[in-house]
Amino acid sequence: MPYAPQPIVEQPNLRQPIALIVDDPAPCINPVWYFRHQVDKQAEPAHERAIPLDFMQAWCAFAREAGLRGDFTVLPYPAGLGRIDAGLEGYDWGELRDWIALAKEFLAPQFDIHCEILTHTRALDLATWTLLPPSEHDWMADQDEATLTRYFATAMQILGEAGLPNHGLTQPCYYHGDEAMYARAILAAEKQVNHRKVTHNFLHMDGVAPFVPPRITHLDPAAGEAVVSVWCAMDDFIWNTQERGKPEATMTPEALADRFVTADGKSGRLVELLHGGGPLVLVTHWQSLYSNGSRLGLRTYQEVCARVRALWSDRLAWRKLSEIASQFLAARTVIFQTETTRQEARLRVSSPFATDILTVSVPTPWPLYRGPAVAIDGQPIPQIMQALELECGKWLMRGSIVTVSLALEADRPREITIQPREG
Repeated sequence: MPYAPQPIVEQPNLRQPIALIVDDPAPCINPVWYFRHQVDKQAEPAHERAIPLDFMQAWCAFAREAGLRGDFTVLPYPAGLGRIDAGLEGYDWGELRDWIALAKEFLAPQFDIHCEILTHTRALDLATWTLLPPSEHDWMADQDEATLTRYFATAMQILGEAGLPNHGLTQPCYYHGDEAMYARAILAAEKQVNHRKVTHNFLHMDGVAPFVPPRITHLDPAAGEAVVSVWCAMDDFIWNTQERGKPEATMTPEALADRFVTADGKSGRLVELLHGGGPLVLVTHWQSLYSNGSRLGLRTYQEVCARVRALWSDRLAWRKLSEIASQFLAARTVIFQTETTRQEARLRVSSPFATDILTVSVPTPWPLYRGPAVAIDGQPIPQIMQALELECGKWLMRGSIVTVSLALEADRPREITIQPREG
């Protein structure tokens, strides 16, 4: 009797995920001006107070053309100026409405829309809708689970009522409280507002390690519930483009892009992450892209993305954070059952969690001299000849290894069968 094959979970469709987190976007305002004013107590911050609508238009056009995916955070009650579905004090309602319409049409299909809690500056008293003295991130560390749940749910509700259904949560600055409780509060808010039992968040960054995977911070397979913390893997290299007097403010987009990846693909943080084999999760900020009016950050990202496309279009795939989270969660909880005879290898695949892509390599117990017959749930699936063509419902032969991509529903086993042909 041949040995049962030991399946290997691969990167989805044999491509490393890449994603971009855009932190702090808000209609009309420049969020760093209000943070410096309200949290850092600067009377007149050295930043433009507003970001015009045409910058949002330029960003949307670029994101659509480049095929970017990831997370676009939106402040539901920016700087305590009002709900984005009802108007911001001191800003034009028409511009606010148009900004939201652009986000809904151009960004929501490609990015998860996270609430970055409520104000991004000082904590909001939900009884009076007025700002409290402490910063939002410091205040949160002292709150209990019920309070955090209500706070998160309010942020998610506002985005939904503005026409931007929320999926996930981003933390402003840092969180120094109980992270397990924090994850439970995120999940409780998602269940309450969005009726979702699996969610994700962005909280941490590691700009040094060559491999920066997500972490599962809450897991209850029996209930089908989980929270995945997606970590960013690099600094915001364009942050200082908005700071007058900093060297980055006068650098060229090409020189700044070298920090991400050089034009020859030989160095840069993205190269380290590519070799590390994990997801390439970048982060920037709305104000970094705007660069205090010069838009140098946006031009830098246009150069970075052009290099990524030219160098690695066959090795990387842009993903939303929710896609990275669900694919990672299913891969970490997948259950395999194998059975092999001289005529057939049979692999039963299941997980408590759904995913749009699970890619599995099966080292066959017999040598393959030509393509075997491969089926999923008894239905033959087509063979592709190059890894870059792999997608769900197809398979690839590399020597005597068969690689199959398939989708999974929660707790619904699927069966892969491999039958060798005569040589």
